[in-house]
Amino acid sequence: MEEHKVSFICDANGLKTHAVVPIALYRALISLKDMLKPQALPSGKEIYTLAVKNLCAKGFPHGDRTHPYFTIIKGSQAALKTAASLPLHIKKYREYLQSVGLLYEDPKQDCLIAAEDIKVKSPSFAAAVIAGNIRNGLDVWISSEGFSLKQSGYGIKVKRPNR
Repeated sequence: MEEHKVSFICDANGLKTHAVVPIALYRALISLKDMLKPQALPSGKEIYTLAVKNLCAKGFPHGDRTHPYFTIIKGSQAALKTAASLPLHIKKYREYLQSVGLLYEDPKQDCLIAAEDIKVKSPSFAAAVIAGNIRNGLDVWISSEGFSLKQSGYGIKVKRPNR
């Protein structure tokens, strides 16, 4: 068989049912298989990523799909500085996380690092903690397949029938 030639096996109706490929191509396809698997924690929760200001944070939603909580995963990076427009309660929460050691400064990477998983009240709150400014968490947390939380069905209000 030629190096790049693909042959097909057909059924009685002439429809292709199997492909015969060179072993090098087969091995290349198998190596790609792991890249296509959704990232997930052992618990089965899908991991979402927020990339901002050359930083990368990971986390996952849980609880009610219309108003999910969000957990920032240990090792996630957060911005050192905050925008002046960041609400005071989020600034104070970031300061609290630093004071108890849940966020610590990493001078080499010029950012804050999550020392442990941090559970917060919403994806938007998590995004603001990470980015240091206001973000719509349903739009900025992205799955390994490229879908936002909103596109994955989070935050969508269920329409109730009129009585």
